Amino acid sequence: MAKASEGPAALSVPLRTGGVVKFLSDVSVVAEIKLRMAARVWHWQLFALLAMPLPLFILTSTFVPDDPAALRRIIAGTLLFGVAFSIGLLTGNQFAYERFGRVQKLYVMMPVAKTAYVLGSLAHLSVVGAVSVVVLFGFAMTRGIDVRITWAIFPMLVFAVLVVMGLVLFIVSFAPSLDTANMSASTVGLFLAVMSPVYYTMEQAPLLIRWFGYVSPLRYAADGISASLSGSTDVFFEMAVLAGFALVSMALGLWKLPWRET
Repeated sequence: MAKASEGPAALSVPLRTGGVVKFLSDVSVVAEIKLRMAARVWHWQLFALLAMPLPLFILTSTFVPDDPAALRRIIAGTLLFGVAFSIGLLTGNQFAYERFGRVQKLYVMMPVAKTAYVLGSLAHLSVVGAVSVVVLFGFAMTRGIDVRITWAIFPMLVFAVLVVMGLVLFIVSFAPSLDTANMSASTVGLFLAVMSPVYYTMEQAPLLIRWFGYVSPLRYAADGISASLSGSTDVFFEMAVLAGFALVSMALGLWKLPWRET
C-alpha cells in the first residue's frame, strides 16, 4: 500500500520538470523553424528592413550641425526607427500569414503553448532585428560621431522590441483578413516611430508630437539610448518606464492573440 501511495508523489517532480523541459524545447523548436525559413531569404529581408531607416539616417544627419549631442540623438532615433519598423513589419506579417494561412494550427496541434509560440517567434525576430541594428549602428559610426557605448543601450533596445511586438500582436489580432493584418502591421511600428520624438528631444518637438511623446514608449527609449551613447548609465527612470510599457504591451498581445480558432 505504501508503494502505491508513493507512486503519484514520486512522479510529481519528473512531471513538473518534464513540463518545463518541453516548454523550453517548444520555444527552441519554434525559433529554429522560423530561423530556417528566414535563412533562405535573409538578404531580401535585410534589404527590406534597411530600405527606410538607412536613407532617413543619411537625410537627417546631413541637416544636423556637427553637434555631438544632436548626432547621438540621430543615432538613437535611427536605431529605434529600425527596431520599430523591422519588428513591427516582421511580427505583423509573420503572425498574419500563420494565422490566416492555417500554419498556426500546426503549432496548436503539436501541441505548443501560446506563450512558447510567442517566445520562439520573439527569439527569431530578435536575431533578425539585431542584425539590422548592428548594420545601422555600424553605418552611423562611419559618420565619425563620438559615442561611448554603455551596457544601458542593450536593455533599452530589448524593451523597445517587446513594446512594439506586443502592440503589433494586439492590433493585428483584431484584423479580419490577411490584407488588413499586413496593412495594420506596417502602420503600427511606422506610426509609433514617426510620431514619437526619437530624432529630437521633447523640447525641440512640435506641440502635437510633444503631447504624444509623454505617453510614447519610444520617446523614453530614445532618451535612454542617447544618454547611454554619451557614456552615461543614469537611465534607470527611462528603463523602468520602458519596462512597464513592455510588460503591459506583451500582456495585451498574448491575451488577445487568437490561438484556438477553428
